[in-house]
Amino acid sequence: MSKPNALDRTGNGGGASLSEGRRSGALRSPKKSYTMVFNFNWALFNVLLEYLKPSEGETILDLGCSRGFYVRAMEAYTDGVVGVDISEASLKETVSTRVKYGDITNLEFDDASFDKAYSLHTVEHIPNLRQFLAETARVLKPGGLAIIVYPWEPFRGFQAIVAAVRHYKNPFMARRIHLHRLTPGAVARLTEGTSLAHVKSKLVLALGIQYLTVLCKEG
Repeated sequence: MSKPNALDRTGNGGGASLSEGRRSGALRSPKKSYTMVFNFNWALFNVLLEYLKPSEGETILDLGCSRGFYVRAMEAYTDGVVGVDISEASLKETVSTRVKYGDITNLEFDDASFDKAYSLHTVEHIPNLRQFLAETARVLKPGGLAIIVYPWEPFRGFQAIVAAVRHYKNPFMARRIHLHRLTPGAVARLTEGTSLAHVKSKLVLALGIQYLTVLCKEG
């Protein structure tokens, strides 16, 4: 049986409509602010579905899932989705029981545990990107896909400044929020020495402009 469109479900597997989900506060479309990409962005989720193509029975890992909004939505497509985040504050307010505490540069999963993985607006915050990519490669099965979404540089500076004002009340703290200036070429170079191969990258418009990169584990 085919799964419903993402816009028809809250992702809790209970058949609730999007409007019902918004009324209950379970999975609402966030306000138009910087935090929209860190809470839930329906447009971005549908782009993710287009490239990830999740199917029932697949094991899928959300790397840096925050409160688990995307994990919960992905539950409508597979029971094998798991989210990992290192923020204890976010985990206290998680919206999914499939979210676990963990360091995405040192994952507590066996080798080749997942069919697919994705990371949305997380990599720009990680100090050791090579280690993150190596760990992603390790836990993916051969032929497994990894989808990484990260800011487009011209838009990135504005996002970081807004976030710095929001979280620190100081625009000069922006560089503490986004540690890297990433491009598809930079990401491809960072995969060197891992079993991840760069498949494609593109700019996507989903309540903001961002890069989407598709990686595939060789073997």
